[in-house]
Amino acid sequence: MSVIQRKRDKKERQAIYFDLICGIISSILALTGIFYVAITQKIRNMGMFITGASFWILYLILSFFLISMGIYLWYKEKHWDETTSRKDLVPPIY
Repeated sequence: MSVIQRKRDKKERQAIYFDLICGIISSILALTGIFYVAITQKIRNMGMFITGASFWILYLILSFFLISMGIYLWYKEKHWDETTSRKDLVPPIY
């Protein structure tokens, strides 16, 4: 295995770890926010409760999207289909 291949593999692992770590941290923050809003705070104003809870639920959905997108892109990079047609590059005309 060449040095360049090892560096490329290291960068790929760093990218997937970064995506997963950011998604997990966002999920933890969202779950903490949901539990804080729903359990510890008494519901005094239903509109504010729904606004806060919906924000944290949407943030949780966003974090799951980030995690799944990172895993999907990593998978597609590792298992790309060589049978698909590629567009031939044409040099620009001067």
